Amino acid sequence: MKYFKLGKYNVSKYCLGTWSLGSNREKNISYGAISDSKVKEILEYSYDKGINFFDTANVYGDSEKKIGNYFHKKRDKVFFATKVGCISFKEKLNFSKKIIQSQINNSLKNLKSDYIDIVQLYNPYFNDSNLKHAIEYLDNLKNKKKINFIGISLGQPSDYIKLRNFYKFSSIQCNFNILDQRILNNKIKKIIKKDKVKIFARTILNFGIFTEEFLMKKVIKFNKSDHRFYWDLKQIKLWIKYIKKIKLISDRPIENTCYKFCNSFKIDSLIIGANNLNHLNTALNKDNDIKMKSNELKNIFKIYKKYSKNKITKPKIGMKLT
Repeated sequence: MKYFKLGKYNVSKYCLGTWSLGSNREKNISYGAISDSKVKEILEYSYDKGINFFDTANVYGDSEKKIGNYFHKKRDKVFFATKVGCISFKEKLNFSKKIIQSQINNSLKNLKSDYIDIVQLYNPYFNDSNLKHAIEYLDNLKNKKKINFIGISLGQPSDYIKLRNFYKFSSIQCNFNILDQRILNNKIKKIIKKDKVKIFARTILNFGIFTEEFLMKKVIKFNKSDHRFYWDLKQIKLWIKYIKKIKLISDRPIENTCYKFCNSFKIDSLIIGANNLNHLNTALNKDNDIKMKSNELKNIFKIYKKYSKNKITKPKIGMKLT
């Protein structure tokens, strides 16, 4: 396992995203049900493989409680990142001091900890009137050692250009995959490099759609407890169409191509999802760490350029705009 430095901490290059471990809970869907024994197995295996970085949120079902219960006796060995500002995927974002205070207190209780390593603002809008006060409150908690770092989970990478004016954030989390290359925009890259902010990439396999298992499906069908149920079928088919084009030029399973692609750029941490051990083994394959050759990257860029001309159809259950 490779590690990167964040302050004095050594943090694993691979971060386990725990949305899939949270299971379904009223108002906050995930990837459907998962047993406690399976969650324990995944957390144990991840840790044994060198992963010490775990990303969660109050809206990821009971994931905070699950990782808190499992790691409370080795708290100083792990690095927790959670989020504030989202009450439910069906409600408006809320960065009021009352909500932030309540969510921080709940997260500390769920994680069985007296501090949180990283607190990330959940997809904030730069013109949110509560944002400035929310950051001031979090910064005060940082001074009191309740929080070690403050970051942002971005709705889209370009949001950072304006949000950076509010605070010197330690990290940004954003979508990045073979068909979502917005973070590679030259203007954004220059600003990130200047600010020395860490990048945490999510959706590497695009909600599990960029997998051999998914591409072999003859019928695309999801349970209502799975957030993918709410994505437009046309959008999913568009992803499949273009990921198959990439698969034709890459002589390996599509998952490995996706990880290899992301590892070909300066990304500090890749957030991986898993609901079984095979998913972890696929992500942690050492061959994924070897950068792609320039010719393959050029061909992928060409396919992405054609794909990006299409308008993305957002899911029917998105968070309401403020």
